[in-house]
Amino acid sequence: MSQALTPEQRRYQNRISHLQTRQSANLARGPKGLAAVWWDQARALATRAEREGNPEAWEELARALENWCHQAEQSDPQQHAG
Repeated sequence: MSQALTPEQRRYQNRISHLQTRQSANLARGPKGLAAVWWDQARALATRAEREGNPEAWEELARALENWCHQAEQSDPQQHAG
């Protein structure tokens, strides 16, 4: 006999299931598809955090993306030269 899930547990389970389904569907697109899935997930998490009173989540996401872009530009400066 299985234990009934709380609404929060059910929402979490649904989010994980949705993410896994999207990741599987995007495997055909390779890393680009998986990056799209993670970008969608990051936005959803930042939106939820903001709704729950943590607007700093967007700033944290922006800093993470800025760091990634900075590292990518440093790894191949010729590719990103203007």
